[in-house]
Amino acid sequence: MVAMLCCACAPAVAQDVEAERLRIHGSNTVGAEVMPRIVDAWLRSIGYTGIERRTPRPGRTEIAAVRDGEALVVEIDRRGSASGFQSLVEGNAELAMMARAPTAAERYAAWQLGDLASPEQEFTVALDGLAIVVNDRNPVRKISVAQLRDIAAGRIRSWSQLGGEDAPILVHAGPEAGGSREFLQQRVMLGGASSGITAHARLRQAARAVADDRHAMAIVELATRIPAGTRTLAVSDGGGAVLPSRLNVSSEDYPLVRRYRLYGAPLMSALGRSLALYAVGREGQRAVEGTGLQSVMLRTALQPAQVTGAQAYRDAVAGATRLPVGMRFNMGSLSTLFESRSALDMERLVAFMRLPRNQGRSLVVVAFADHDPGNRLLPTMLSNERADMVAGYLTRNGIPVARSVGLGDLRPLAGGGRRDRNERVEVWLL
Repeated sequence: MVAMLCCACAPAVAQDVEAERLRIHGSNTVGAEVMPRIVDAWLRSIGYTGIERRTPRPGRTEIAAVRDGEALVVEIDRRGSASGFQSLVEGNAELAMMARAPTAAERYAAWQLGDLASPEQEFTVALDGLAIVVNDRNPVRKISVAQLRDIAAGRIRSWSQLGGEDAPILVHAGPEAGGSREFLQQRVMLGGASSGITAHARLRQAARAVADDRHAMAIVELATRIPAGTRTLAVSDGGGAVLPSRLNVSSEDYPLVRRYRLYGAPLMSALGRSLALYAVGREGQRAVEGTGLQSVMLRTALQPAQVTGAQAYRDAVAGATRLPVGMRFNMGSLSTLFESRSALDMERLVAFMRLPRNQGRSLVVVAFADHDPGNRLLPTMLSNERADMVAGYLTRNGIPVARSVGLGDLRPLAGGGRRDRNERVEVWLL
């Protein structure tokens, strides 16, 4: 009997030994559900069959498949962003899954990997972030990142300090080891300690606690379902307060957005590059949406948003509908003027405008720059230059641009000289 069992197991073991192996290491948040869904859809799209998912040990998922008699095992190891990036640097993984950007030290250690900010090596596959939820009966409508930091640190304790009622702020959040708490520490607390937060096993429980208590606040993920009787706060970071609408998240105007990324080496295998490109393509993005995260697909709003702000801005976008992109730049790159996500968004924008339903329509390009206290003219000059870059790319690809406008340092998204946030280009559809 033992001999028969050994014989039965032998072909499967031998197949795994002989199989080509594609290793993807990194973030547990990305690797738990998002990446397996993308991999499964990708394998089917390129003709693999007999797809089988297994968990050989905690923190690792393997997806095995066969095509033309050749076996492939996709190894998804999710021991954290730092571990995944180290595996990429050491050559033990072809792709690194990251729930954050690499640190300066990590980039220094990865000098041999070339330009990691290049769209050939950095792929934004999904968007998530934090939503701040309050009870509908709470009069507070907005909060700044600095105020949120002070609340989480225990320095702000009463709603009256935010313009609300004289009542204690009761903060609810997810588990301390969860991805939302990790992002809270990185983006809001800047590594500082938080205290006085009631932890819940699930983010939905944290949100439900707010529905029952007008003085409660929940810090949850953008993908968390918000219960009846609650709403989200607009959040500012030195600029105007922004609600976490789909458009504001997709354009990254909302300040508490984080990108889930894949990173690869300059010389990826054909399979590795195929998977990375599939992940940011239309079918891969459909798989992302199945997880509840926000994709980076280009979709138009169901109805035009009401435009507010300076008259120059209202005149520039009159009669147009905002598209959910925010083009940003990487002047240090040797391969593109745009940062990696924006480079792909430009390609998506061209493809979108070539759809039959958009024939005869044109675009409006509106650019902004960071404030310069030493030169009032410089922001206007820089924003005009950025607008011309985007408009020029579009016209070279046969896309009509009706208006191209630089509005200087109007409508800042962030304070403190955050050029990466304020130097951006909006695109509107006429």
